[in-house]
Amino acid sequence: MSGASRTLLIFDFDGTLANTIETGIGIYNEIAPGYGLRTVTSDEVKELRKLNTRALLDHLGISRLMAVKLAAHIRRILHDRMGSVEMIPGTREMIGGLSASGYRLGILTSNSADNVRAVLRRFGLLDAFLFIEAGVSLFGKAQRIANALRRNGVPTGQAIYVGDETRDMEAARKAGVKGIAVCWGTNEREAMETEGPDYCIDDPSELIACVEDFEKLTS
Repeated sequence: MSGASRTLLIFDFDGTLANTIETGIGIYNEIAPGYGLRTVTSDEVKELRKLNTRALLDHLGISRLMAVKLAAHIRRILHDRMGSVEMIPGTREMIGGLSASGYRLGILTSNSADNVRAVLRRFGLLDAFLFIEAGVSLFGKAQRIANALRRNGVPTGQAIYVGDETRDMEAARKAGVKGIAVCWGTNEREAMETEGPDYCIDDPSELIACVEDFEKLTS
């Protein structure tokens, strides 16, 4: 492909690029009693990573509506703790390499744009991204992916969504784009593979090979 039409990679942020999961779990345990929910141990978290998003919420007794409220509450507290959030090991180098190779990069996240920019700026990566689509939509992640493609003039055949949750892969499929499942975040490989992702990786260094394979298949 020419540089003008290189693949657009749209990244989830939390758990995919930024290691906010441990911080988020800590915040969840702080606020869970206020919602009538029990806290989770580190050992239980390891088992929960094997569950897809729906099963995880059911296991914890969290309704879909409560999940939305919890997520918003966690994001508010997380805002004040973003200064301690690190990038997932290897993702900084991965993003730098993709950007240097001419791939187009974007972020689509339920986190706030300010939080995302603060972390990316701290690690010198903010300029690598064409856009940051942040916040929560009533229409779901698949529609948000479609909207991002439309706004940036990118056809579905030139885009890949990269995420760490089963619902990310479900959204990619519904939006008609390829999905790369990363297995270092919220859900581990066992859960991610239940959604039939186009690619499934365990280390950031594997991602560029997936994109190169995608471009060969679509050239």
